[in-house]
Amino acid sequence: MKICGKALPPRAALLLTFDFTSLVFAIPLLFVIPELARPNHRTGSELLVSLLRLMFAGLFCQAVFYYNELYNLQVIRVRYAILLGVLRAFGALFLFLAIASFISPQLTPLLSRAILFALVLAPVIVISRLLALPRARERVLLIGSGEESVQLQETILSCPEWNLEVVQIVPTNQTKLLSGFGPKKPTEFDRVIVADTRRQEAGTLDRMLLWKMSGMPIEEAQLFFERAMGRVRVDGLTIDQCIFSPNFNNGLVKRAAKRVFDLLAAMVLLVLTFPIMLVVALVILLERDGSILYMQERSGLYGKAFRIVKFRTMTNLQAGKTGGWAGEEKHRITRLGAVLRRYRLDELPQIWNVLRGEMSLVGPRPEQPHLCDLLQGHIPFYQQRHSVPPGLTGWAQVKYHYGSSIEESKRKLEYDLFYVKYLSLWLDCAILIETVKVVMVGRGAV
Repeated sequence: MKICGKALPPRAALLLTFDFTSLVFAIPLLFVIPELARPNHRTGSELLVSLLRLMFAGLFCQAVFYYNELYNLQVIRVRYAILLGVLRAFGALFLFLAIASFISPQLTPLLSRAILFALVLAPVIVISRLLALPRARERVLLIGSGEESVQLQETILSCPEWNLEVVQIVPTNQTKLLSGFGPKKPTEFDRVIVADTRRQEAGTLDRMLLWKMSGMPIEEAQLFFERAMGRVRVDGLTIDQCIFSPNFNNGLVKRAAKRVFDLLAAMVLLVLTFPIMLVVALVILLERDGSILYMQERSGLYGKAFRIVKFRTMTNLQAGKTGGWAGEEKHRITRLGAVLRRYRLDELPQIWNVLRGEMSLVGPRPEQPHLCDLLQGHIPFYQQRHSVPPGLTGWAQVKYHYGSSIEESKRKLEYDLFYVKYLSLWLDCAILIETVKVVMVGRGAV
């Protein structure tokens, strides 16, 4: 199952669907339907407004659950983490409702009803998480050898939420062992994942085709990496896979829709954050350590250079020097700059770059031209990240920390290529939602 372009483990998708059905549809209807049985019930329009309010409240509840990691199977595998997450979620909901009741006293009766409702809902949320935790793992036959096979095993071990277990490995040069399983799908396994697909013999492929036709799920390692990790593995990528893939498609309609979305969202964001930017600018000015803004040349769409605008977070020493890796100059970060970077407030002036069309709200991180030249010479497919505008936030920014070496930049590129491959407004929305969580906890800052 995919939500906004992101693959979800089956049990996480089930939890998400259960909560959505319960909170957004079933529970609001249970509140509204009894009103119809009353002799002097409210008018149809009043009931519809009430239903829509309850549905919006359900969506808000689900957002709070999401931000408290109650859909993250990695987190809720620890039982006390479920209870802790539920307590945090309901604490946030009651705080919001208490503030709303203080602002609008007519909502006070709703607060008492919500507390009663929470006593019923909270156990349901806890029990549904406990039931969602996997019991027996899905047994996997891994066919292949070499680095790709090793990385595949490491990925399965590092992603327990996918509920997989490698029970047998058949190296590429020993696929004759598969003849012992016969033409029908083997009962010893629930799934087959194949590495080194280009090196498999015709007989092995024929046998796997028979298995697939009889109902055995068979998956290519490269696609499993994308599904489980949300990144395109560069070492297993070939140019023909990019050319003939139905994805990696950035047509005119998609680009135009993305630009309209950027303009509308950037204008709203500018209005909402303008007071914050004024306060930040004033505090930087009072530090008397240099300019308020910092501008630097970065590589944009198709490698075209532009000047990025940020709040200055470092001492003005060597301010004009071309920077290096993101973590090389930590000693120059001011105390205020550390706070601004932690919560990404230093990035807010880049809204101007978005309005000018030099950047997008969502896209790969804009790098310095000399670093792009260096990385392009060491990492295959690096220049493909420039096929979309750089972003204020991005898939790599929310999934990985700042890269400070060629190897880390290669890993970040794999996330960027996943974004380029599955580019859509839905994926942009998912990344923006995830960015809010990252900013709230101050995760991954340098």
